[in-house]
Amino acid sequence: MKRVMAALLVALMGLPALAADEARAPHDMVLLTIGGFVGKPNRGPLDAKRDSLLATLKANFKHAFAFDRAMLLGLPQGTVTVQPPEFDKPATFSGPLLREVLGFIEAAKVKTTFVAADGYTGYLLPEDIDRSDWILALSADGRPLGIGQQGPLWLLNTRAEGEAAGEDRRGSWVWALVYVHVGE
Repeated sequence: MKRVMAALLVALMGLPALAADEARAPHDMVLLTIGGFVGKPNRGPLDAKRDSLLATLKANFKHAFAFDRAMLLGLPQGTVTVQPPEFDKPATFSGPLLREVLGFIEAAKVKTTFVAADGYTGYLLPEDIDRSDWILALSADGRPLGIGQQGPLWLLNTRAEGEAAGEDRRGSWVWALVYVHVGE
């Protein structure tokens, strides 16, 4: 009986450690879903009815990580000061660093595609992510980016003089970002 009790006690003591390893589900509206080669998912496969926008955008995943605003704000943040064509003057954008977001979910270091609500896409290679200060901007000059105002998320970085996105959309600044796919 003592052995059974000891084994039960050891098992119960291990439960908090197991629970800490599980990724928490979002509590509020999901702003971003990341599918593909995600090592730490918090949701199951695409449900074409529930995930109708993602299905329309041809997202396909067996598991993914869904982020709400609080989850994104809980990650290490960065700032980028740029003047995108949609703005009349430079602005300081802030949001989680892309490499931190991908690291948090244990994403594979492979080609990563970014998909906007209207279907526009861009992509980055691992070296693009590692050598620049890419952020998922949630705000500009301290004000949240809303839907219809390039938000709620905008993939941005500080570009070197003369640097631009490739004709194949490598390095594009994708606004109204709703889905990221890690891998081909």
